[in-house]
Amino acid sequence: MTYYCPNCWAEVAAEAEFCPACGRSLREEEDYVDKLISAVRHFEPTRAALAIQILSEMLVEPRAIGPLIELLGTAQDAYVLHSATVALGRFADPRAVPALTRRALDPTTPLVVRVAAVDALGRIGGDQVRAALEGALADPNATVRDHARQALQRLLEAEGNGW
Repeated sequence: MTYYCPNCWAEVAAEAEFCPACGRSLREEEDYVDKLISAVRHFEPTRAALAIQILSEMLVEPRAIGPLIELLGTAQDAYVLHSATVALGRFADPRAVPALTRRALDPTTPLVVRVAAVDALGRIGGDQVRAALEGALADPNATVRDHARQALQRLLEAEGNGW
């Protein structure tokens, strides 16, 4: 069996007391949610995505929102970015709007993440979101434009001002 540091994900010996890479104690007990929050930065994308899914779908754990927002700014893997974006849409927390907006409007962001960011913004609502979605209407990709149009329509209908 291979063991990893829950902080930096360096491989460690089973009997190690401290991580040789970051110095973290390997004997301190964390609660389950803390372990999952640490796992959103796992180097293996499927592990990170699974932790994100558990935190956002099964536990609906609000302590995950901050780390997920941070992940949108640091992650490189499209699968992890997509998972974090969808999760932030589930939480519908306004703190995620700036990070989701950056991803939605950045043409270098993978398309699947941009579309998910537009959808997530649509679940949050508000003036900042409306401006971001209006910006996405000018996206060069038709799928992003279509999702932005649908999200704006839902927001306007929720406010009683349908198109």
